[in-house]
Amino acid sequence: MVSIPCDLCLFDLDGTLVLSTKAIEKGWESVFSEYNVNYNMEEFLQNNHGVRTGDSFDRWLPQIDNTNSKAGDEFEKRISIEYADLAEPVPGAPQLLNSIPKDHWLVVTSGTPLLANGWFSKVLAKFGVTKPEIFVTGQSVSNGKPHPEPYLKGLALWTEKYGKKPAHPIVFEDAPNGIKAGTASGCTVIGIASSFGKEVLQAAGATYVVQDLSHVKFHDNTLDIDNL
Repeated sequence: MVSIPCDLCLFDLDGTLVLSTKAIEKGWESVFSEYNVNYNMEEFLQNNHGVRTGDSFDRWLPQIDNTNSKAGDEFEKRISIEYADLAEPVPGAPQLLNSIPKDHWLVVTSGTPLLANGWFSKVLAKFGVTKPEIFVTGQSVSNGKPHPEPYLKGLALWTEKYGKKPAHPIVFEDAPNGIKAGTASGCTVIGIASSFGKEVLQAAGATYVVQDLSHVKFHDNTLDIDNL
């Protein structure tokens, strides 16, 4: 067990708070089938996990009109309507979030507002978790992960709201792209091994790695981490 100071937790969403891979995989299977795209789903998810959906469309489906992330938005809307029942909380996520004061955590996700809000209203709300006031989505920034802008945006919004910079901000991430964004923003990163193994997360820059959020406890501006 490792204990570290923490006055602000910055959480990624997909794979960190919500296990959404099954839902997202179904969505991509449908799109790739519709446009006859040859793909390896495992390889695709590994390379695109933590990346904004619109950026994935630009790379993999350039034939689709994605002006202003139009295609990405429609894709995530479809997931939130048709496949939301396939998503569930990461073990320990509701308990951890409900134990942290509201002014001590925020969300930084690559997803659109529609999908991200859907995970809270359709998945986490069942466990008494409400959306935090500071909620950075893929549409809040010009550059998505692995660029540090999303986490820098979250830090700036928190500083503006509370009139001080966090002394010990900790990022929670499950994907290499997100971990790189977190470390580049100057934060310590805890990797969640829900999508990738310990070695991959450490290679991306995670200082600590846990199997899931049941291995993290918050109390008195301190995180107790059952490090793998």
